[in-house]
Amino acid sequence: MDIQELAQRLRDPDPRVRVEALRILAMVEETRALGAVRWVYLHDPEPGVRDVANWTGNLLWQAHRRGYSTEHALEEMFKRPMSPETQARFLESFEFGQSIDGNLKARRFAAEQMYRRRLDEALRVPDSTDEIDEDEDAPPALSAPSEDGSGSPDNDGGR
Repeated sequence: MDIQELAQRLRDPDPRVRVEALRILAMVEETRALGAVRWVYLHDPEPGVRDVANWTGNLLWQAHRRGYSTEHALEEMFKRPMSPETQARFLESFEFGQSIDGNLKARRFAAEQMYRRRLDEALRVPDSTDEIDEDEDAPPALSAPSEDGSGSPDNDGGR
């Protein structure tokens, strides 16, 4: 499930779906969702959903304060060295076209490129052509982190 789908799920008419999205955001500590979670906390018609949004906002705010970023955590996870055997099994799990030979460097490069494309797609932030309505009656889209990696949350614990 990608980050944009979670943002859409915060708008779902079913409160159980909104709660599930909030729990996932808390589980992965997606700090870019602070604005959207704050909106749910302030505007959701269901008190139970607002309670979960408060809990999620507090967790995300704590993660933000300690400098956590889901994107950076994923990058670090894939920087860990693998044994040659594990690396070979990992690379074999991807499907490659006939144009890529058995050269381990070429296969590793192809796997890294595939990973980066999938990560970019999963973390895609809407651009100006997506026209997201950010009025007070609609939850905002998830924001991209600022250049210093801090995002732009409010100082109210995500609420």
